[in-house]
Amino acid sequence: MDPKVNPIDVDFIPAQGRADYHRRSLLRLWRRAIRHPATRHQFPVGRKQPTLADIKSAWATVGIRDIYDHSEHLHSSPPSEAGRSCPGSDMILCIGRARKPRTLIGTHEELLYNACFDGKAYCLSGIASDDRVLVLGGSGTYYAEYCSFYALSRTACTVIPIGDYKRGRENADIMRELRATAILGPLSALLPLLSYLELGDLTYAGIRRIIKGAEPLSRQLRSRLAQRFGKDLSFHSVFQTPDHGAVGFQCSSCGPGEYHLHEGLIYAELSSRNDERATELVISNLYRSRMPVVRLRTGHYAEWVDPEGTCLCGLTSRKIRILEELSDF
Repeated sequence: MDPKVNPIDVDFIPAQGRADYHRRSLLRLWRRAIRHPATRHQFPVGRKQPTLADIKSAWATVGIRDIYDHSEHLHSSPPSEAGRSCPGSDMILCIGRARKPRTLIGTHEELLYNACFDGKAYCLSGIASDDRVLVLGGSGTYYAEYCSFYALSRTACTVIPIGDYKRGRENADIMRELRATAILGPLSALLPLLSYLELGDLTYAGIRRIIKGAEPLSRQLRSRLAQRFGKDLSFHSVFQTPDHGAVGFQCSSCGPGEYHLHEGLIYAELSSRNDERATELVISNLYRSRMPVVRLRTGHYAEWVDPEGTCLCGLTSRKIRILEELSDF
């Protein structure tokens, strides 16, 4: 199998082939991590050719509560040119939605490869070439915006970028004038537009679907949105974070909070927390060279829904259910 799989192809790889792919990918991740200043302290030194037994032993020793500090990962410096494992121009992006603004460093190639998986998620959400997608974001150069625009371009849709989602009236005018057919963005960014429509008792039936993040959608909010955009409005969700990259997507058989994993891009584990009654989703991103993501916590309780990859939709990627968000990571 090619080291970098096509995002579509990975969902049709049999379970054994997918396991082999993850073994090879984790070994490559190990070799990057043992050289990188932000992650090398996790692993034993002195072995130039790590084995899967080494990885298992090291990860067992470094328990979930002791994996490398989140803030250290976020603020780590990129390795020197000699220590870099893949060529490519660096992209330094500002992440502004967390408590404290920070930077994310990656290569242009890595970020676009990640966006290919997001593009697959948007396609499966129903976005097509005839759609005009209103993208609600903020100001600045954000990882999510950078990847979303490129990912949406793979669907051949028309992208309508909104820099300031708080201007409900102006955004409603843009939505009508440009005849938007879909909205993409977090639910929090959708609220000013919804509030403006409600205050004026306005409706707009042109929106066919709303694509949100992994945050839960309450029954009350769903009803409010349906009143403004029509009863045929459909909701879809993609799971991604700036720190972990694209994580999951939904198929037609997914229930609330259920996601297929992007197993060509990430390796997911469910690790027990202190009370041993719930497991937290832990992600290793297989293609981050500047800021390696090695067993980084997501802050979400989760459980396996389809650990063998036997979903009714025919996709072989494993499926999880998000139960609760532990904290704002």
